[in-house]
Amino acid sequence: MPSSINNRQKRLTDTSTWAAATDLAAVNLPRDGQITEVTIRANTTATLTATALDDWFRRLIQNIRVEGEGIAFLGMSGVQMSTMLSLWHETLTGAPTLHSNGAGIALAGPDVGSATFISVFKWHPGSNPNDPFDLSAVIPAKALSSLQIKLTTPASGVADPNGLVTAGTFTYEVNHVLNTRPHMAQKVPVGFTETYTHTGNLTDFGRKQEVPGGNWLRSILIRVLDDTGTPAQRRKDDEVTGISLERSLSSDRLIEANIFEVKQAMAARYGLRGIAGEVGPIGAIATIRPSPVALLNMAPAGWYLIDLRPYGHPLYGLDLRPPYKTGDLKLGLTIANYAAGDATTIYWDQLQDMRPEWVNNW
Repeated sequence: MPSSINNRQKRLTDTSTWAAATDLAAVNLPRDGQITEVTIRANTTATLTATALDDWFRRLIQNIRVEGEGIAFLGMSGVQMSTMLSLWHETLTGAPTLHSNGAGIALAGPDVGSATFISVFKWHPGSNPNDPFDLSAVIPAKALSSLQIKLTTPASGVADPNGLVTAGTFTYEVNHVLNTRPHMAQKVPVGFTETYTHTGNLTDFGRKQEVPGGNWLRSILIRVLDDTGTPAQRRKDDEVTGISLERSLSSDRLIEANIFEVKQAMAARYGLRGIAGEVGPIGAIATIRPSPVALLNMAPAGWYLIDLRPYGHPLYGLDLRPPYKTGDLKLGLTIANYAAGDATTIYWDQLQDMRPEWVNNW
């Protein structure tokens, strides 16, 4: 093979076996190039019933972390982070998470008893998700002394309170580029989550969430969960009804939008045609189990991806490196229809500058 062909898609031999509510053993990722994508495939067996929940095939992982040398390159911690990762990639590319198992599972209404289903969760750290070997933002794996993916699972009733997950295996694939030294113009992902538990209704973007400083901020991912489905934790649109992004000192607002305008902008930006299983009037709670036959032209409930590249750098978004610091920008949320248990999870899609030692240690 010519040495100029450096792109590789590698299937890892290590796998993880499902165990409910458990920190699974960390899996080592290859450190012989620049990592451009990480894929998790879940082959899961559950005894699904008529009470299977919305997002049932997305709910399989509680925490997802890719870490090395004390750095969280992907830091998703909270409630069912695989749902956020699934919706993120589906919004960016339109690629589905759920795959038919070829055995006639009735995905439109999966009350079929014991069945195996396949979910694929993909993380693309670069700014062009349609290029699997996009080098705009990478993990400089070869320059690191350690690199692992760490999963935490939820309770066994996460997909269906009356039909438990009984078995499952997580397998991993990595896209990486070999024989290519990183350069200082590239970026490195360092995103993380924060969760705000609602305490009451707030008007005019009254909840002020401090935006982290110190790095580039490419996008903000927001998922809002309603208490109605407790413990189902269902996405809904009428809990956060407006979003702003403003400068703290001047109160100058970069963004000021009703939640439906935020969703429409997201759909237009990424060509989002709809999310499987979203039915009913806009703003309705997501209560129907998603399936391929239910794909409608419907923006997903309780899910918002705010792309900040139009407000800053075309690849990396807002430049919040020093002298910017945490709190110089604030994310404003208008809170409505409060009930105990409502919560908003935010993923700050940050990018760090490539470090000289990562370039030199190659």
